[in-house]
Amino acid sequence: MFNRYKHTRLKTDNKTGIKYQKPTLYPEIPERDTDIIYHTRVGDRLDLLSHQFYSDSGMWWIISRANSLDPSAVAIAPGTELRIPIEIGEVVSSLKTLNYGN
Repeated sequence: MFNRYKHTRLKTDNKTGIKYQKPTLYPEIPERDTDIIYHTRVGDRLDLLSHQFYSDSGMWWIISRANSLDPSAVAIAPGTELRIPIEIGEVVSSLKTLNYGN
């Protein structure tokens, strides 16, 4: 199963000492000629599609973001047309820059 909070960072409130999760910022994912158009089938989920196309179920957010899906949704209705970005190196780099400054 995918880890929705993999890229989430913890912060500590300086006054109270209480730890909380800082929101993860996700980059925009532009359309490219190399993107694949995929029509979902019964049983398809973002984590499974991510594993199928990227060999990493944790990259589910790329498919979700590329298709403007509700980030809390895991299952996808059969017959839904999805854009699957294939060249994701730049996207992952942007995620790290937005959240870690690297």
